[in-house]
Amino acid sequence: MNLTENELSLLKKHCKVDISYDDDLLEMYYDWAKHDIISAVTDLSDYDESFFDTSRLFRLAVFPLTAYYYENRVAYTDRKLSYAPNMVLSVVHKLRDQYERHAL
Repeated sequence: MNLTENELSLLKKHCKVDISYDDDLLEMYYDWAKHDIISAVTDLSDYDESFFDTSRLFRLAVFPLTAYYYENRVAYTDRKLSYAPNMVLSVVHKLRDQYERHAL
């Protein structure tokens, strides 16, 4: 599942980025977020990619997590960082349930 031009445009809106300078970073963080969410939902060695390709919930989780990685790429000492936004964790729990039912 690669990031299309339309998805990149939407991701840039989500991150409030209006230049192309960081497109490669956004794509890298998108891949990272995608991998993290899939690995939180199922075993990476054997999973049904079509489930994630068609899941609206998956898309809803990938963009905020990508934005989180992008926005927190520079560490600040006065900023408390948590691993993932709560909305992403909520969607991961829902995806786990849907994936288990899909696999049956």
